Amino acid sequence: MPKLEQWEIKKYWQIFCGLKPVSKKLSKQKLETVFRNSHLDDSTLAEVWKLADIDEDAQLDFEEFCIAMRLIFDLVNGNIKTPPTNLPSWLIPGSKAQILKQRGDNSGSGSSNQVADSDDSDEDYQLSDDFDWYISPTDKKTYESVYDVACDKFGRVKFDSLKDLYKTLNNVPQTDISSAWNLVNPKQSRAVDKDQCMVYLHILNQRSHGRRVPRSVPASLRATFSKEIPDYNVDSHQGNIGVRSSSQNSNAFASGYLEKKHGSAQGRVNTQEDDFDEAHDENWEQVKLERELKNLTSRLDNIDKEKEQSKSEISMQKYELEQLLKYKQSILAAGQSQSGVDMQTIQDNIESVETQVAQLRDFLKSQKEQLSSLQSQVNAAKS
Repeated sequence: MPKLEQWEIKKYWQIFCGLKPVSKKLSKQKLETVFRNSHLDDSTLAEVWKLADIDEDAQLDFEEFCIAMRLIFDLVNGNIKTPPTNLPSWLIPGSKAQILKQRGDNSGSGSSNQVADSDDSDEDYQLSDDFDWYISPTDKKTYESVYDVACDKFGRVKFDSLKDLYKTLNNVPQTDISSAWNLVNPKQSRAVDKDQCMVYLHILNQRSHGRRVPRSVPASLRATFSKEIPDYNVDSHQGNIGVRSSSQNSNAFASGYLEKKHGSAQGRVNTQEDDFDEAHDENWEQVKLERELKNLTSRLDNIDKEKEQSKSEISMQKYELEQLLKYKQSILAAGQSQSGVDMQTIQDNIESVETQVAQLRDFLKSQKEQLSSLQSQVNAAKS
């Protein structure tokens, strides 16, 4: 089953609110119609309820409601044939993980229906294959803090420079630590750069929370190992709700290491944090919606400002074009007036020239007649 996505959580939230919860919880009576609309048999729905009601208070809060709805949708869509015997770890919200852990500890044998079985358990150190290459902004900040402590003056990190960190990684054997190092350091260099170190720390973090060290890296990260700039994709929409219980469940990755190096809780980050706990408040839904409303209001204000600015610019452009049109019209009118005067003058000159040509032709004709008369007289005198 794929992880919960943000759009799923929003859809479940709309259904949850539509059922009008009391004290932010829904009773069996209110959920009966929704459950029966799935057309699943009663025994299956009873198993779903038993898995979802982690608090065992005969009511479902929103986190538990999401669990129930996801299981029902997976059953209806054929993604699973029967409800799982135990909840997969990625479907357990962070606020409920401690309850299940205590219940499993009290049972001793791990027989509780909510404690993950051998296929999906981190308590018995069985590893899962759902390794997530996505590096969240908070994890990235922690990895950078570790890198700043461990790197040399050239910005390189050696394997042994992180020995103190390895000691804080419970249930991570040396073989997996070495495998992770070889994965990000295919050229077997004595040290790695920052980008390789970031990925290396991420692999260790994932391994410390129950994910198996992968055997290869995706193509998108090969550029990192070729000393190209990696894309950490902080805006990724990939679901980030997974919860992996381990003996370090209450501690953040590298927190002990950073506290030892800095004497403070620098770099503290809860990698178990999921989208349910995003606001760190029992009214996180309201906080989240108010934040979205604030963002939308800000965007609308910016759009209004842009519209006003655009109107002002259009008015200015219109005025400038009108002035340019008037200027062109005045030039054209002056040109037409000037052209009229010139044409009349030319016409008068042409008529004057034609008159002079006619006079010259008459003069030429009279001169020819005189010449002809003189020639006749000369011929007569000779004879």
